[in-house]
Amino acid sequence: MSRAKDKRIKKFNRKRIWPSIVGVFLISVILFGIVSAVLAIYTLDLIDKKLYDSYDLSNKIADYMISDDLSDVTQEELEQYIEITDTVSAVTVLDGSNNTVWSNNTYTPDINDALTYYSDTDVFESGFEIIIHYDSGSVFVKDDKEVRLSEDFSQYLAEQIKDVNIKEVLTKRNIPIMSIEIWQVIQHDGYNFFVLNDITVLNNDLYMVFITFVMMVFMIMIFMIYYISSLVSVARSQHKITKILYTDMITGGYNWLYFTKKGDRLLRRNRGKYNYAIVNLRMEKYRSFCTCFGVKEGEELLEKFYMVLKKNLRKKELMAHHDEADFGLLITYVNEEDLISRIDKLEFSLNSVMPSIKMYFRYGLCLADNNEREVDSLYNNASTALELLPEDSEEKIASYDIEMKKQQLWERKVEDEMDKALVTNQFKLYLQPKYSTKDEEIAGAEALVRWVHPADGLIPPNKFIPIFEKNGFILQLDDYMIEQVAIQQSKWIQEGRELFPISVNVSRAHFTREDLAEHICKIVDKYNVPHKFIELELTESAFFDDKYVLIDTVKQLRDYGFIVSMDDFGAGYSSLNSLKELSIDVLKIDADFFRGVDSVERGMLIVSEVIDLAKKLNMKIVAEGIESREQVDFLAAQECDLIQGYYFAKPMSIEEFEEKYN
Repeated sequence: MSRAKDKRIKKFNRKRIWPSIVGVFLISVILFGIVSAVLAIYTLDLIDKKLYDSYDLSNKIADYMISDDLSDVTQEELEQYIEITDTVSAVTVLDGSNNTVWSNNTYTPDINDALTYYSDTDVFESGFEIIIHYDSGSVFVKDDKEVRLSEDFSQYLAEQIKDVNIKEVLTKRNIPIMSIEIWQVIQHDGYNFFVLNDITVLNNDLYMVFITFVMMVFMIMIFMIYYISSLVSVARSQHKITKILYTDMITGGYNWLYFTKKGDRLLRRNRGKYNYAIVNLRMEKYRSFCTCFGVKEGEELLEKFYMVLKKNLRKKELMAHHDEADFGLLITYVNEEDLISRIDKLEFSLNSVMPSIKMYFRYGLCLADNNEREVDSLYNNASTALELLPEDSEEKIASYDIEMKKQQLWERKVEDEMDKALVTNQFKLYLQPKYSTKDEEIAGAEALVRWVHPADGLIPPNKFIPIFEKNGFILQLDDYMIEQVAIQQSKWIQEGRELFPISVNVSRAHFTREDLAEHICKIVDKYNVPHKFIELELTESAFFDDKYVLIDTVKQLRDYGFIVSMDDFGAGYSSLNSLKELSIDVLKIDADFFRGVDSVERGMLIVSEVIDLAKKLNMKIVAEGIESREQVDFLAAQECDLIQGYYFAKPMSIEEFEEKYN
């Protein structure tokens, strides 16, 4: 998996809902705190308003008494006025020495046992203070000349309303809930006018507080319901996305992403408790099945395979569809016999899906050691083992071993160093001479590549050419070799040496280019080498790609004056057909015709007929891989044109070639 993709998935998986839930809780606490503060402020404002109203009433009584001489105010007159106000309980006047001057009640305030509240003189015309009777001291506290509700107010309130008839409060208006006696004093001309008032909290006041509280709580609840519903929706959406993310579109089960993520966790947490193996299970000839029965039926078959494999899994095991008809399995085993037995059982179960059709399966195995923690890497090893299993092999199970590991490491090393090797000219041009059968003199050569590694020394072609053909680097190497041959031919021209054709291999991948002929011309023409001294070899396997592009390209190359030859003729199964379609100049007979004890006579007969056929088609014949005098004599008798092989010369460096053929 790419790092960017893995990073995105990890970022997605890190998204959790619980931080949002904690956020809802904190927001709710904050909102309830705000509601409580608002209610406290509202309550204090309510009390303050009643105090203000009480002062206003007391001030009116004081004005009434001051308007006349105190001695003229009779008890009856004052009581009549008090009845009008309907709230004042008592009035007392003290002089500057706190001696009672006038009172309508023996109940006088005790200043020493009271708390005082001083008002802002800017608000009222005269000095004003409230003396709160000590019986109500549990309700109010004094702090920096301010009176505020005490912390015991809620308890006090509960005691006040415990005997209240709730039904009466709810059904009637202006029912007293709580009453606080407060002495208020107005200072005037050295006298203190004390008025005893009852500040009564009615049910209407509580209604307002209750309605305000309910409205704010209702708003908070709406917010919480909306927020929580949003969280639930996000959680459900994330669950759906995760399910889609881990679902295989063919089988409907878990996909490869889930398999690798979950498998990696199982391997990390295993710690030697289980023996794990990765299996690459492949149904052979799946495309043929789809051709016969249809793609939809093929996908349905894979879905059934998935269900069968899933039923055969044990605890702590996984499986998933990988690609086309391949499945990956992470299974446990006791020993290798147990592992092979399980595979046999799996195959029996798979064959039972469609008993009427014979199906073939092959398996690549890779055992997970304690150091291996990546499922992708293990599966790649199992796939490597499966790919290396010959198609005609009777074996159906291939196990990844140390030699395959070495091969993988070598391929990685080759791919890591190939670009640098090309730039630093580590690829060297070697030549193997071609001899004429008539006079047994050199008449040409084949260009071969050798990798001279600064650390590993001379690396033979079979160690790196197959890797280059697989990863596409062979295209760059082809261009490099064509250019090296052109450079060498140009040098010999300048030195006055006799030139002869040098053949260069052109891989089948190059023949997919429609402009290949022009491309090769540009490379060769930079060094002013006549095209007739450059021979381009192609293998008949190139004929199985786009044969029309191949035929057109070969024609263009010949029109440009290049010699075109077919290498390894007879190694494939359509050689005669390719001869019919392609107009080529040289035919190289595969060396396998000259090997083998039991079939040597048949091989010679075939070679004789091929030479005769080539002559009739105006082609030259080159026999490669010749190692004995008998073979040379036979080919000379058959009028073969050129011979290439160890009998005459091995591949050699340019320096050796120039020294030998000076």
